[in-house]
Amino acid sequence: MKDAPGILHDIRTIRDIEASLEEAETFINRVKTNKVRLTLSNGNISISREEMAKITDLVITLERSGKALESAVKYLRDMMAYDEVSQLFSRRYLFHLLEKELQRAGRYDNPFTVLAIELDPFTSNPDIKHFAQEDMDLLVAEAARVVKRAIRDSDSAGRTGERTIMAVLPETDIKGALVLGERIRKGIDKSYKLSFGEVKMTMLGALVQSGDPAAADMAGMLYQIDQKLADARAKGPNVVVK
Repeated sequence: MKDAPGILHDIRTIRDIEASLEEAETFINRVKTNKVRLTLSNGNISISREEMAKITDLVITLERSGKALESAVKYLRDMMAYDEVSQLFSRRYLFHLLEKELQRAGRYDNPFTVLAIELDPFTSNPDIKHFAQEDMDLLVAEAARVVKRAIRDSDSAGRTGERTIMAVLPETDIKGALVLGERIRKGIDKSYKLSFGEVKMTMLGALVQSGDPAAADMAGMLYQIDQKLADARAKGPNVVVK
C-alpha cells in the first residue's frame, strides 16, 4: 500500500493527541479531588505540610498538562492545515489565507494573483475514464512537487479538490504569475508510471488578479477562478489563461 506511511503517521498523531488530552484531563481531576485547605489562625493564613505538598503536585501537573495541551493543539492544527497526499495546504486553510490576502490587498493596496490549476490526465488518454485512488494520488503528489519547486517562500499553495491545486501569489502581477504558470505547466506535462502503465498528464491553468473589481471579495474571487478555468477548458488542452 503506497499510502501506508501516511496512514501510520495519522494513527500516531491521533494517539499523541489522545495522550495529550488525557494528561490535561488528569490535571483537571487532580484539581477537583485535591482541594487545598487553608487554616486561618490569629488573622493569618497557614498551610500544612500536607496541603503544601498538594500545591506542589498540582503545579507540576499543571506544567506537564499545559505542554500536553499545547502539543495537542499543534497536532490538530497540522491535521487541519495540510493535505496528506500533496503535502500542500488543505482547501480550508488555503481559503483562509486567500481571504486574509484579499483583506490585506484592500487595506494596503498590495496586489496579488491567484493561480488555479486543474490536472488533466484524461485528454491525452481518451480511453481512460477513471483512475484508481492510488494512481490519482500519485499524479496529485507529483504535480504538487512541481508546484512546490516553482513557487517562492512567500507564496501559498494548497489542494482545493481531487484534481485541483491553487496558489496565492502575494505582490505578483498577472505577467509574473503567467511566467510561473507556464513553468509549472511545462513541469507537469510529462508521462507518469502508474499501477497499470505509463500515462501522460497535462494541466489547465487560470489566473485571477486581485485588482479585478469582480474579484473584490471571497465569493467574487472564487467565481472568477471557476469562470477562468472554464475558459481554459474551452481553449485547451494544456494552457494557462489570464
